[in-house]
Amino acid sequence: MTASVPVEPAYSSAPRWHDTLGPEVADLARMVGFAPDPEQQLILDAAFALDERGKSAAFEVAAVVGRQNLKTGAIKQMVLGWLFLTEERLVVWSAHEFRTAQESFRDMEQLIEGSSYLSRRVKQIHRGNGDEAIELIDDRRLIFKARTKGGGRGLSGDKVVLDEAFALQPMHMGALLPTLSARPDPQVVYGSSAGLAESAVLRGIRDRGRPGGEPRLAYFEWCAPPPAQACRDGVKCTHALDAVGCGCDKPELWQVANPAIGRRISLDYVAAERRALPPEEFGRERMGWWDEPVGGLVPITAEAWAACADEDSQVQDPVAIAVDITPDRSMAAIAVAGRRADGLMHGELVEHKAGTGWLVDRLVELATNWRPCALVLDPGSPAGSLEKELNERGFRTEPVGGEWRLHLVGTREYAQACGALTDDVNNGRWRHPDQDPLNRAVEGARTRPLAEAWAWSRRNSEDDISPLVAATLARHGFATHGVIEEVEPWVAFV
Repeated sequence: MTASVPVEPAYSSAPRWHDTLGPEVADLARMVGFAPDPEQQLILDAAFALDERGKSAAFEVAAVVGRQNLKTGAIKQMVLGWLFLTEERLVVWSAHEFRTAQESFRDMEQLIEGSSYLSRRVKQIHRGNGDEAIELIDDRRLIFKARTKGGGRGLSGDKVVLDEAFALQPMHMGALLPTLSARPDPQVVYGSSAGLAESAVLRGIRDRGRPGGEPRLAYFEWCAPPPAQACRDGVKCTHALDAVGCGCDKPELWQVANPAIGRRISLDYVAAERRALPPEEFGRERMGWWDEPVGGLVPITAEAWAACADEDSQVQDPVAIAVDITPDRSMAAIAVAGRRADGLMHGELVEHKAGTGWLVDRLVELATNWRPCALVLDPGSPAGSLEKELNERGFRTEPVGGEWRLHLVGTREYAQACGALTDDVNNGRWRHPDQDPLNRAVEGARTRPLAEAWAWSRRNSEDDISPLVAATLARHGFATHGVIEEVEPWVAFV
């Protein structure tokens, strides 16, 4: 394969369009000495595609490929088109690191000032640290920002570039996307190499783009086939330098993941990288292999969970109650678990509401009505803050008289609880009444290592998992303190 042959992306999808300004943008870039590669032209055509109304067909445009290949160049070409062809009022280029934002500013400054056609339309260039911007004579602006831990404030524009998208956090997107709703024709562009373990936002974009795309997402990803196909030993390959038959040692796979090989990147340089970089770094940066989330197991499949659904399921006395709170304390969940008349375990979400102010009163009410065998919480979790108030309201680890039992799970117990619930579900011993919040929690749940076992991971999970955590703890509470008696079924939770 030579550099003159376009390298097709491993995954690509784009909205249908009526027309595209991609060729005109390419002509503009070519005129200032920055002609697009064939792969960049593919991205430009999708980014500047128009629907029947003359609006952008794609709201989101994503380019995922190894460093120094094409994504930054394609973004520069897009910015030229937005400023000097479609004449957008405000273009915002953001990066994870301040240094990267500065480098992007300097590149665009040199590109624009190096062309008399473009530079004569420049009114002022701002070079202050943190205030880098290029302002045109008609008050249109290109500004550069580093994303902060505080969120996406200051990133809103008509066109927004989210460079280094592997570092995007949900708070960035939550702060940015609602602000674009009033823009006449907004677009968001993502540029990144393959995702890290913690790249949940980028992974979500990937998962929407790979299967065939969405109506308003243009997605392009260059990568080698996964290790299962690329390596002789498949997923068991260590990718070390002495690994026989490893895909990391195949130049033909370097090429399909790196379109710039033969243009801006030499095979000799990639060969040197292979020897110098740790295997996981080479795999991500040159092979396009994504890091999996830490402990990112999906121990309960959608099929197994769905098979346990029973809207008519009823639980017998006694029951155990458990509570959980999200890390930002925006949501809380109460669940109950016990055994049915047929011997199967039953778990149910009782409450899932915003905030925490209602929790203790509701727990007292439920305990008064149900006399549970235990109320369970994890003292190391956000719900641990309830312990003292619960003690004051009659929940004790060693109850006497009319007090209720409070069970505080330890780390080892929590891992046992997660494994026990998973075993029940996967072996058909669990029933639940098919509640949406609990279903979503199970679907989005991921795990984290815990000694030689694992536990639910809030950080790696893709949704609010407080309903699942509460159900897990409730099941553990019943298994620890519940007694099996021949009693009438306890039917309704109110």
